[in-house]
Amino acid sequence: MNEEQSLSIAGSVWYALQTFHARELQVRDYLLSHDIPSFVPMLYKEVDPDSGSKRRALVPAVHNLLFVRKDGRCKSLFRVLPDCPVPVRILRYSESMKYYEIPDSQMTEFRAVCDPEYRGTLYTDREFAEARPGQQVRVVHGTFKGLQGKLVRYKNRSYVVVVLATLGVFVHIPKWYCERIL
Repeated sequence: MNEEQSLSIAGSVWYALQTFHARELQVRDYLLSHDIPSFVPMLYKEVDPDSGSKRRALVPAVHNLLFVRKDGRCKSLFRVLPDCPVPVRILRYSESMKYYEIPDSQMTEFRAVCDPEYRGTLYTDREFAEARPGQQVRVVHGTFKGLQGKLVRYKNRSYVVVVLATLGVFVHIPKWYCERIL
């Protein structure tokens, strides 16, 4: 089974995990060592290593956030998390003590939006993304055909906004690629 297949199993749900001190990659590696699939949104960034020359590197798009898939082995996830070398917590709905569960279909769409090869993506916090005025749309043309979100204007460009857990993702998509959802 390849990584993409292991990250998508119909009927499964995902949890959003918060970590601290920008250690999301350590948590991801720890979970993978226990055969628990996870996802960290990544992007390419110009970094300036000590040598003085800039290079393009794949880095986490947001710090202290990763997603872990819950499947039939959910009990093993809850057994493994307390022993994680980095403190983590599963995000919960603010109005209740229930864990914030993300359906696999929504997570599949979210992972596509977070493709590090696509240069038209901006990452923000949920509050900023939800505060932007806009209308619900479905993308009907292009790479993201089928994607649903809110069409907004930001810095004189059109973006479709997808919100998940504490994260808002702005994907640059021309407005004529979208149709309004009534």
